[in-house]
Amino acid sequence: MTTDRTTRRKRWLQSGALGLVVVAAAAVIDYRAPAADQPKNGQWIPVQAAPLVHQIGLVGKIEPQKTITLTAPFDGNVRAVLVEQGQRVEPGQTLLQMDPALLEIQLRDALSAQLKARRAVQELQDWSNSQQVARSRRSLRAAEMSVGNNERKLRESQTLFQRGIIARSELDDLQQQLQTQRLDLQAAQGDLQQALEQGKGEYRQIADMELTNATVKYEALRTLLAEKNVLAPFAGIVVPAPGATSPPGSTATGSGPVQNGSRVTQGQVLFGLANIEQLKIVSKVSELDINQLHQGQSVEILGDGFDGVRLDGAVDIVSSLALPSDAPGGSAQFPVTLSVPKLSKEQLQRVRLGMSARLTIITYRNEQAIVLPPAALQHVDRGLVVEYRGAVDQPVKRVAVTTGQATPEGVEVFGLQPGFVRLLE
Repeated sequence: MTTDRTTRRKRWLQSGALGLVVVAAAAVIDYRAPAADQPKNGQWIPVQAAPLVHQIGLVGKIEPQKTITLTAPFDGNVRAVLVEQGQRVEPGQTLLQMDPALLEIQLRDALSAQLKARRAVQELQDWSNSQQVARSRRSLRAAEMSVGNNERKLRESQTLFQRGIIARSELDDLQQQLQTQRLDLQAAQGDLQQALEQGKGEYRQIADMELTNATVKYEALRTLLAEKNVLAPFAGIVVPAPGATSPPGSTATGSGPVQNGSRVTQGQVLFGLANIEQLKIVSKVSELDINQLHQGQSVEILGDGFDGVRLDGAVDIVSSLALPSDAPGGSAQFPVTLSVPKLSKEQLQRVRLGMSARLTIITYRNEQAIVLPPAALQHVDRGLVVEYRGAVDQPVKRVAVTTGQATPEGVEVFGLQPGFVRLLE
């Protein structure tokens, strides 16, 4: 009886132990089951393409793209100055008027010289019928007639001398007179030949060159006279003349602005004209950022003086020479020039030379950039890889990537599509 009771107790204990093992196993299975959905080495994060933009902020000053110097077109007096410094002018507007009285005198003298040279050339073109050649021919004809008459008289006198009618001295006088006339005939022939030579060869070339020189001088003076009114070649602003000095040997004074009645010489500086159709902005960049800039980068331009007007420009010149600095050990500064496209009339009313501008230079832009945390990158012998899957239910695969720009959120990578990547523990 006691033995049966002991046997039943052992069976109950064994059954209870077996039940506890089953329960414990189930508990363990229930505990680990949720972890099966998560990778054993880390968690998965989604990645999507998004714009990535890097930019540098600078401060600069608006300047004209080009400033030209207007000079006096010829020697003379200033009749009227029609503009002032700082005044905005339009293309073709008259800025200054010159008194052309002295130039008109020179022009008339040049015209007279040209007409004389043209008449000389015309005479040489029909030189064989010119008055000088005609006179030489008349002289030659007269000499020939004189020689012919004296030869006839000499023949008659020789006949009379043989008959004893005239003396020997009279015959000798006729022979001497004939010899003299023959010399005159040779001289007349030489004069005619020389006169004919004057219508060709070097004489003709000299006449042609004199006419060319006279014509060029006359046309040059006419061109200067047409410039008696100094006009604005483009829309701009009248600025002080840079280096307003008189030419060497000039008696005119170049100090101070030109006024009505001032005596000026050809080439003397009158004033400057700054082009406002094309502007530029000059700024300075630290040596830490200079290598991020290159020609053609887009620039956004804002300013307090033209608040509400946004200008778009581009990097034009990035200097390779640092600006001189007196601060030892300080960061080097490099000048940078930014070009601004042609402004509209409304923009020109707001934007003025010398205004300060805030510049935002875009150094890098990627509209479809993928940025990953550094923990997603794995270093292998061949470079960098990430564990990637296009969707949660797709298999995992390793994708080789290359890195680009660094950002506060992570590193830009190339060679990866949107999806999910695994972060390493």
